[in-house]
Amino acid sequence: MNETERQNSMPSDEPVAQHGLSRRRLVRAGLSAAPVMAALKSNTVLAGGSGHSCVRPSSFSSLTAAQMQVSRGRIIKDDYSCASHGFWKNRDDGLPKNFKTKTAFIGGVTGFTQNPNGFFTGKSLQQVLDMPGNQNNTALARHVTAAFLSAVAVGNDPDRVMLSKSQCAQIWNGQGFWSPFAGANWTYDDTMNYFEAVYGWLSL
Repeated sequence: MNETERQNSMPSDEPVAQHGLSRRRLVRAGLSAAPVMAALKSNTVLAGGSGHSCVRPSSFSSLTAAQMQVSRGRIIKDDYSCASHGFWKNRDDGLPKNFKTKTAFIGGVTGFTQNPNGFFTGKSLQQVLDMPGNQNNTALARHVTAAFLSAVAVGNDPDRVMLSKSQCAQIWNGQGFWSPFAGANWTYDDTMNYFEAVYGWLSL
């Protein structure tokens, strides 16, 4: 499905698309706030009153390349399933019972294999969500955990996920270096800028 398809919203009891692209977040991501805000106001999906900005990497890249100018009549789907680690730290919406505490961060369920300095050995998803700082890439770990849980909450539905479970594994296993779509190769900084813009300044 493409960007002009109809929106697929989560049920009201699974509010996992939480965050908008604020001016401060955009500046943090290296983007000019003024044209972005104008673009959001001119776009019928982003200005639809939901407060959500859960765009996929392809849309984020195209908007960045266009200096966040949205052409007339273009609709960007921005209500994919996404919530920051701050949301998932204290919520279980749509997840199997005790999923966060019983699922290992490194293992077959997540597909995450990279384990910098053995730091994540034996850690559950909940423990990763609770980690502060950025030692051994814990900031990236929190982001991919949040994206992974957001995908699990909607059954990894390809029409609803911002990032699929396999994409989350690609991001983590490449330590931020991955290919979000054909012809694109993102660095760690690209990936973190994307997460910061979508999840927000305070999501680190």
